[in-house]
Order: sequence, then C-alpha cells, then structure tokens
Amino acid sequence: MKALYFTEHGGPEVMRYGDLADPTPGPGQALVQVKAVALNHVDLWVRRGGPAFAKLPKPHVGGADVAGVVAGYGDGATGPAVGTRVVVDPGVVTGPNGAAGSDEWTERGEDSLSPLYHILGEDVWGGCAEYVVVPSANLLPMPDDFDYPEAAAPLLVYLTAWRMLNTRAQLKAGETVAIVGAGGGVNSAAIQICKHLGATVYAITSSEEKMARATALGADHVINYKAEDWSKAVFAATGKRGVDVVVDNVGAPTWTQSIRALAGGGL
Repeated sequence: MKALYFTEHGGPEVMRYGDLADPTPGPGQALVQVKAVALNHVDLWVRRGGPAFAKLPKPHVGGADVAGVVAGYGDGATGPAVGTRVVVDPGVVTGPNGAAGSDEWTERGEDSLSPLYHILGEDVWGGCAEYVVVPSANLLPMPDDFDYPEAAAPLLVYLTAWRMLNTRAQLKAGETVAIVGAGGGVNSAAIQICKHLGATVYAITSSEEKMARATALGADHVINYKAEDWSKAVFAATGKRGVDVVVDNVGAPTWTQSIRALAGGGL
C-alpha cells in the first residue's frame, strides 16, 4: 500500500511517501480502506521525537482521524458490513501483537487509564496510508449526509473534549465554563459540547477574528485576553461567583488566572 511515513525523527524533511506492506487484521480487528485522514498537533510531536517516542518502531505511520470503508475483519471480529462507510474512534485498546484487548480499566469504562490504551498514529500505526487496522469495536458508521473529510476532521479533538467535560467534569445544564485559548481544535470542540450540554460559555481568546469564530460556535461571552485580565472579567461577569469549570490546556502561564476564575468547588 501507499503510505506517508518516517523512518527517523526530525522536521518535515524526514517524511516519506512510498510503499509499505499491506496490514492484516488480527483477532478482533478490522481492516479499513482510508478515504480521508486529518492531522493533529500530536502528529508533529511524534514526528519530531523525544523521550516518549524513543522506542517507537520504524517506519511509523501517523494520523489519528480516519474516515473510510470497512474492507475486512480478522478472526472473531464483528462490526458494520464490509463496504460500510465508517469513522474510527482514535482511542484504541490493543493487547498482545496489536490484537484487540481489555483489562480492568476497560471493563470499568475508563479506557484511557489502561496501559493497553493508545492514540491511533501516536504509538500505533495511524491512517496516513491506504489501509489501517484497528479494533473492530472502534468502527462507527458515518451519517449518510457526511463526506469523508468532514467526518474525519473532528474525531480526536471531540473525543478529548467530550471526556474532559462530560466524563470527568460531569458538566450539567445551567453550569458555567471558561475556555482558555478558545481558538484551538479541542477548545473549539469544547465550546460546542458545552452548549450541547446546556452550559454557559465564557470563551477567552486573542483576536477579533477568533472572538467572532467562538461566537459563531456558540460561546455566550467572549473575552480578548490581550485587552483585559480575563480572570477578573469572568469573575465580574458571574457576579463575583466564578465559573463551575475552567478548560485550560495552556498550562503554567494561565493556571493562576484559571484558579481565580473558578467558583468554590469548581473544577
């Protein structure tokens, strides 16, 4: 099959386009013919390398977000019929030799805490190729009115935002959320998920263009952090109560403000 891959870490110059062996689905796995794949920042981290990827087998194929067509199954695997248009949940649980696996964490519904959990394209082969093998449980049929690029684009960022807001924060209708850096992929998804769950959103970003985009996605209030102290603005706008949840994937530079913006008992 044709694939986009690298055999050493580095800049864009290490990427190669060429032939790799066709993957074969093992027990519990499905073979997907890739029709569209989206890129995430994780693809840059993996390509650049670092301690977390020092033992990554080469060649490596990236790409977490996959939409395509079911092309076959391994032993014991079941799922949508061959030929069905599908998207792939990029959070895969694999056992020995890459076969579908499970453990106490997956049985409890906490897949991402399992040592068997991987992000497609991070430390297992991803979808930047003509075919990819994944656990059959990770296949989801595509809506008829979606095309392949449209279906592939949101997968990893929505998975991340959904777990953060729904699973961990257990966000409820009527609660309030501040989203720091609202222009990023995960946070753009977070705005929409918050509105879907019935929350009020305070989006913090850095330009008029990004403010307009956050509003279009559903944010109730937008704040330009370059123009004012956003934590004080949020605190004032909530009647000095603070918000129930802060989504902050910036890190240390904004932690103090994020804590200031939280209501008592907030997350």
